Amino acid sequence: MTHRTTGMKNIINKRVLLTGAASGIGRELALQLADRGARLMLVDRNPNGLEETAAQCREKSIEAKTCVADLTEPEAIDQIVTFVRDVMGGADILINNAGLGYYGSSDKMTPEQYESILAVNFTAPICLTQKMLPLLLENEESHLVNMASMYGLFPTQRSSIYHATKYGLVGYSLALRTEYARYRLGVSTICPGFVSTPFLNNLMTSNNKTAKAPPKWMTTTPEKIAIATINAINHNHRLVRLTPAAKICDWLQRGVPGLIDLIYRAERKRLHPHAKNHKSNVVQQVIEKDTA
Repeated sequence: MTHRTTGMKNIINKRVLLTGAASGIGRELALQLADRGARLMLVDRNPNGLEETAAQCREKSIEAKTCVADLTEPEAIDQIVTFVRDVMGGADILINNAGLGYYGSSDKMTPEQYESILAVNFTAPICLTQKMLPLLLENEESHLVNMASMYGLFPTQRSSIYHATKYGLVGYSLALRTEYARYRLGVSTICPGFVSTPFLNNLMTSNNKTAKAPPKWMTTTPEKIAIATINAINHNHRLVRLTPAAKICDWLQRGVPGLIDLIYRAERKRLHPHAKNHKSNVVQQVIEKDTA
């Protein structure tokens, strides 16, 4: 394998496998890759949205194949890899973009909910990457992109399983980049903040809770995420943090990790000002019962 340290400057005619292509960031990535002359292999479990994305890409006179696959299903990975090998003869770029979210108390999650999030956000991209590595390494140059999140850089409330998958994906990506730094495979991890897509509206929840819409200053667009992602491929960027919120919170977590704990403690005291007294009363009742 030959040495390479720079990115993939030209993606004309490069074969790109993109998951989660039916809407949001995935659709915008497909359209912008089409503008740059890539040959697309688009994957999603939503057949109608997937075909709509492909049709828009074909209007740009490029090749856009589709594969309907549900990443929560064990056979989906082999289905996709077979599709890549048989239909396109391999791949030059793999973008693991598909993702699911959850908002609510961790103890209220159903097994079906956390198993789906683990499968789509963590197990599927790792398994797909592992099976695609031999195909990627056959090329003169190739690139892997894992769409993580700012939630893979610092913790928040009511999203523990989502955090676990994104932290894991960040770690896996950085480790792969280290392993293949001297060879032909570039690896980039994208960590967006909140994005104006249907993602928040489609969050799995507990007890019919809904996530509050983030303020506009914390939100970016799929177009900007797609531009940054393609730029990461062109220049082999390591870790891309997008939106001011992602950058600020990542800096706080690394530089002043105790501050986040203090913020949540203050919030707990504000929301439950009598919690300490209540706990003391419960302890006193137990003592009185034991000594009676």
